[in-house]
Amino acid sequence: MALFYFVRHGLSEWNAENRLCGRTDVSLSEEGRRQALRLAERLRGLSAAALYTSPLRRAVETAEIIAAATGVKPIVDGRLIELDYGAWEGMTFAEVMELDADAYRAWDADPANVAPREGESGAQALERVAPFLDDLAARHSGEREHVIVVCHRTICRLVACHALGLSPSEYRRRLSMDNTALNIIQSTKHGWRLILLNDTSHLAPIHTEATLNGSF
Repeated sequence: MALFYFVRHGLSEWNAENRLCGRTDVSLSEEGRRQALRLAERLRGLSAAALYTSPLRRAVETAEIIAAATGVKPIVDGRLIELDYGAWEGMTFAEVMELDADAYRAWDADPANVAPREGESGAQALERVAPFLDDLAARHSGEREHVIVVCHRTICRLVACHALGLSPSEYRRRLSMDNTALNIIQSTKHGWRLILLNDTSHLAPIHTEATLNGSF
């Protein structure tokens, strides 16, 4: 059965400042590009059948670095775009708490059904991502087929919740997702199976030969 490698993009300047990026089209930082290069080296020997990416620049830049290592041209899919944080975009969590505390607390308590002010809820994001997953499973059903998907922190966490059968309300409370984290899911006759979650071993100072050769 096919394996789907969902990865979060590399670090952006706003990530480093703990600012909500959402739909704001920020680029990778120098550190983010270094992270993406380490991830690309890990994926180099994967023989990927396809590479999909969110249209946002930080994801596209990460996908292009992976493409240079794997030889697979990125395909942009708008359904992979990050959660829309609306009026909170560009703010830190501390600033949101100071300026919009009641709305923040409501969202933090139930991020699936409550949206950031003028933004998008987790359930709304999952409504567009779930059909993308269905399309992936239908399009890539070959034995030992490998597909890479570059997207964002919230989208990766929602995909993991979906694979585990968790409520999307759990994505912020239960799951971490670091920059260039690798997550692997598989489509089976019983539904989605989560194989790997938030793996950043490619960023460790010392790598094993097996890791560099794409062994997970």
